[in-house]
Amino acid sequence: MGDSAWWSCPECGSYAELSAEETVGFTVECPDCRGSMVSQWVWEETSTAA
Repeated sequence: MGDSAWWSCPECGSYAELSAEETVGFTVECPDCRGSMVSQWVWEETSTAA
């Protein structure tokens, strides 16, 4: 699995969990107000399959 990032919009307060690999280096547009979202934190997804 890949890394995930938690994003929030300072303009309207919306939030989203997105793939870190797909958003790194890009401006993420808020789907609710079209402001720019900011990355809050990133974590690594781990698989617990047996």
